[in-house]
Amino acid sequence: MMINFSCFAQQINDDSLFKRANQEYYNNPNESIQIVKQLLKRERNPDKIIKLYLVISSAELTKGNFNASLQYLFKARELALKSNDPKVQTTFFITIALQYEQMELDSKTLESLDEAEQYLAKIPDGTYHKYFEIGRINLVRGMISKKQNNPEIALQRFQTAVKSFEKIKEASKTYYNQSILFFYIGNCYLDLGSEEKAEKAFTKAYDLAIITDSNSLESYALKGLSQIQKIKHQNNRALQYLKDAEERGKKTDDSKLLEEIYKEMADNYLAMGNQNYYQLYSKKLQELQFKREQLELSSVNESINVQNKNALIKTQELESTYKNLIILTLILGCSICCIISFAAYKLMKRNRQNTREIQKILRD
Repeated sequence: MMINFSCFAQQINDDSLFKRANQEYYNNPNESIQIVKQLLKRERNPDKIIKLYLVISSAELTKGNFNASLQYLFKARELALKSNDPKVQTTFFITIALQYEQMELDSKTLESLDEAEQYLAKIPDGTYHKYFEIGRINLVRGMISKKQNNPEIALQRFQTAVKSFEKIKEASKTYYNQSILFFYIGNCYLDLGSEEKAEKAFTKAYDLAIITDSNSLESYALKGLSQIQKIKHQNNRALQYLKDAEERGKKTDDSKLLEEIYKEMADNYLAMGNQNYYQLYSKKLQELQFKREQLELSSVNESINVQNKNALIKTQELESTYKNLIILTLILGCSICCIISFAAYKLMKRNRQNTREIQKILRD
């Protein structure tokens, strides 16, 4: 009885830790990574291991460690393909699509979304998971359309995602994704020159971000609102939004977010004719870009080294197999030669015996 209670208590603790890791992988990726590694040591359920790999992969991506992120995704993929749960498989392929989108691997993103939709079709209609994943698929497809300079198509995707999320009764579970959605909707309206609609969308994104207590989402929404003020030539107000965004952005490890903020700050100071602050934030931007590029380069080099190492191992395995094949061929060849020689010897011996018998008969 005590053992059962202990196991039950451990499960509750692990579930709480997983929830925290999943919530913190963007704001505090190092803590998230530490928690997941701790949970992986004792987790035996393959479907839960997939979820842990996805969280730690997202955390590594937040830090800019592309290679580590991909390695965990590959591990998750192996397990996902063996799973019998379409919900787990759908979630995996949508999550990996989001990862590829952040890495700007658009073809891989779309490929993963196509795979996700195959498993999505197996989830019953009218369920939470069905609505949630339809929303996420349209969110990612909209992000790709936005990147390809198709804001009208992107808006259609985003609106479809919003409608799908709105069908979910547990609305609070959608706030995080909806905040991202409305941020992108705001950017689409900016591209289309509809500043008023864009401002409403950014405000909605910010309100949802506040509820989710996400520094990164709040920072992105504030950056969006600053762009509206810049268009209106309200540069001081734009800078206030950006300073608030910077304060929240520094609490995350999102280098790209801070780069975008510093670029906006530099642009606003330039518009105001303040050369000193323009140069200050331009320098901060360059330093961040250099640091991120070095990290990405290091990650790429590490990935190449891993691939070279794997290629070397495969080559050695092939060489070993080839050597074994040669030895086996030689042994087999020798065996065949021995068999043929023995058969020939027996035949010659029999022929000599037959010859003697024929000669004997002829003499008689």
